[in-house]
Amino acid sequence: MNIIRRERILWIGLLAWSGLLTLAAYGPALSLPFFFDDFAHIPFVDAHSLPEIWQTSGGLAYYRPLAFTLWKLMYLLLGHHDPVAQHAVNLIVHWANGLLVAWLAGRLWSRAESSQWPRRYLSATLFLLFPFSYQAVPWVGSLAHPLVTALILLSLVTYLKFREAGRHRWAVLSLALAFLSPFAHENGALIGPLIAAIEWTQPSRTESLGRGLRRAIAWSVPALIWFPIWWLAPKAIEAGSTAANAGEALLQNSVYFLQGVAYPITWLGGWLRDAQGINDLVAVLVLSVPLLLVAALVQWRKGADRRALLPWLWCGLTSLPAVIFLTFDYVINGPRLLMLASVGAAWLWTDVGLRVADSRFRMWGVRPARVLVSLAVPVVLIQNYTFIRDRMVLHELGGSAIRQAVAATTAANDDGQVAIFINLPAWIAPAHSVFALGHEGVQFLPGYVPPETLASINTGRAAALKAIRADAIRSEMPYLYGLRGQAPDWPELIPDRGRVFIARYAPDKIVIEPVGELSVTPSSAEQLAQFGDGIGLLDATSAVSGRGVEVRLTWQVLEPPAPDVTVFVHLLDANGNLIAQADGDPLAGTFPFAQWPAGLIVRDQRAIEVSGSGLSLRVGLYDRATGERLMALSADGAPFADNAVPVSFQPAP
Repeated sequence: MNIIRRERILWIGLLAWSGLLTLAAYGPALSLPFFFDDFAHIPFVDAHSLPEIWQTSGGLAYYRPLAFTLWKLMYLLLGHHDPVAQHAVNLIVHWANGLLVAWLAGRLWSRAESSQWPRRYLSATLFLLFPFSYQAVPWVGSLAHPLVTALILLSLVTYLKFREAGRHRWAVLSLALAFLSPFAHENGALIGPLIAAIEWTQPSRTESLGRGLRRAIAWSVPALIWFPIWWLAPKAIEAGSTAANAGEALLQNSVYFLQGVAYPITWLGGWLRDAQGINDLVAVLVLSVPLLLVAALVQWRKGADRRALLPWLWCGLTSLPAVIFLTFDYVINGPRLLMLASVGAAWLWTDVGLRVADSRFRMWGVRPARVLVSLAVPVVLIQNYTFIRDRMVLHELGGSAIRQAVAATTAANDDGQVAIFINLPAWIAPAHSVFALGHEGVQFLPGYVPPETLASINTGRAAALKAIRADAIRSEMPYLYGLRGQAPDWPELIPDRGRVFIARYAPDKIVIEPVGELSVTPSSAEQLAQFGDGIGLLDATSAVSGRGVEVRLTWQVLEPPAPDVTVFVHLLDANGNLIAQADGDPLAGTFPFAQWPAGLIVRDQRAIEVSGSGLSLRVGLYDRATGERLMALSADGAPFADNAVPVSFQPAP
């Protein structure tokens, strides 16, 4: 097989392998709706024309028009914002970045084919499965990070093509990419310094180092042109208000990035912190510093030349802006900031691994170093993949809740009602973080955007939606989650004639269920039952559904009762034995009768997860403090047996 054909096959294999890794780790992102920063970014895109996107950041705190331009063009092409297409863009860019990392690894470290391809494959694999990219790849709103990484890598690829061939078209293309890069993200201004690092670390030269460094200066000119544009562009913050961090913040940010670079071992940091009681910063330093010293020692003892310094310089240069200018709170909540640095991390651990594996020492006919690497690499990759997949499960959990909420909002709005949600997830995080520093969760509905954007951004139409929270009825889960909204003020919500839903949490899913309606119109003027002098049951129905037995009760309060009066709903079998119940205040236990204004009519909806035949229902009121039932009278004044109103049970057809 000739060399060209073999190389073509190896590239096809790398294309397929990188695509497989990307889909295996992040494929579920294609089913996600819009969430998090999408609720701020998409309204900005909708409110501005293509020229305006390049003139202002509006209410956003950053000026990154390139991603917004891409989304605007997709909108103009498709006629709507498509979450599948926009998530696919992130995955495609990530996949392409893996290939660019591989190409540069082969080009910058070795010309020998025998060592090029192992380096390329391992570099691409480590980059694509870098654990902290779990935030940048599946979040549409984080496109800036994979996009700037792509532009920087492409600029470097074309720069090296120019340096090798001397063709000016490569230089023009590289400079154009260098100019565009900071418009994707501020880190795009680092191309000049990165070229200087490449020039200084290349061992064999046909030209002087000074000439290479002069080219690095020339490639910094696009960033100098970009800077005043960025400075003057209107933003939500003043351009000059970004202050450099002081000592403590510099240390904290540096340790966080150190944790990311030393990820093959720092995933043990959470265990050190929780099981051994070690401070989180100390845990990172205890793990990362020895590992990085060992890595440097391996490179030195294995005869590394200056090329071995490139990953270190890359990680340092690409981490520096965030370390200096961003707050620690922002950094530990933004693992996406590590994406560009992950290029250097992938090169570093590839170089160290290959140098260890290349050891000639034998024991009993076996190379122990090669065995060690062949065991260590799968362990690291499995850990990385597991970490990413666990976070993707959180994405799917919250994404499912958003999709259900969007569908419920659309149905309610189509009927002229506001959708009111109880306990929507604002964020979800693992109960125990793997790494010592960082929260490792997923933000879904941030507090800085109106809740109705949850539906309007995902449907492309105006939405009437409100979010409230009821901490008293939240469930403990094997994961942590935050709730959007404030405690319910039902009297204030009554004029909205809202349809009310609740997010019910389970270990493996979140289900949005209807729990009632505010200010309904009764189907009949006659009451089904009267409880004391203050509460009337206007209507009661039950039916079998996929959720079990669904019960709908329409209540009217003529005079608010004592605070402890609440509802009992009992499900009986054919022998009259109680087999299940759904007791509690209306609207999922959040709206006690004592808070109802006189005359209010509310439909209360409940579900009992029981199925069977010969079932019957009994409904009534009781005082939870004494357990005593309130007297229940029919429309003609006759008392109901046991003060329980029978509700006809309608089995499924």
